[in-house]
Amino acid sequence: MNDKNWANLHKNYSKQDWINKPSIFAEQSLDYFPEHGRLLEIGAGHGQDGIYFASHGFDVTSTDLEIMSLNKNILRTQAKAQAKISAEQLDLRNPFRFDEKFDVVYAHLSLHYFDKATTERIFSDIYKALKSDGILAFFTNSVDDPEYGTGTKIEEHYFEIDGIPKRYFNIEEAKRLAQHFTPLLADNNGETYKDAAQGIHHLIRFIGKKLENIKVDI
Repeated sequence: MNDKNWANLHKNYSKQDWINKPSIFAEQSLDYFPEHGRLLEIGAGHGQDGIYFASHGFDVTSTDLEIMSLNKNILRTQAKAQAKISAEQLDLRNPFRFDEKFDVVYAHLSLHYFDKATTERIFSDIYKALKSDGILAFFTNSVDDPEYGTGTKIEEHYFEIDGIPKRYFNIEEAKRLAQHFTPLLADNNGETYKDAAQGIHHLIRFIGKKLENIKVDI
């Protein structure tokens, strides 16, 4: 996806009422998280989930390629949550490195825009960013989505649809990518407010705990 398409997507999302409340997956994920700690949010969008986690005591680093909308939403939240959340620009097409390790890495509908090699590298970066026993929670498109197989095929499970590349996951692929994590939750029963209104209830949910002493590619 080019930067212009990404900005247009954010502009469209800004008109939706669901950007002002935490996602269904965020609320479900909290039960698997430690009581507090440092949380890295990948592909934060308008930041509603990061704000939710900050309101529950986490020190949140919310990242996205386009952070103007993210910063605006953070400024509209309560001062207590504002003090515990910061926004940073992050382009997932490039390797990322963080000096501080995180207790949680959280990604809601942000890991399914990339080719296979980039996707695998992102998961490697996530592993390295987490502390011992850190938690990874991610939520992605599913091969059961009605859009799957439409548009132009780029590679297996990866299509360009209306100018936007989208990868579609199944449970096996999600577990393979997160093979260095012990699954705590892994299914295709996820939903969003937008998709639930259309009867779609089969997005991929994965929450896992980091396995130690695993060598991952740099």
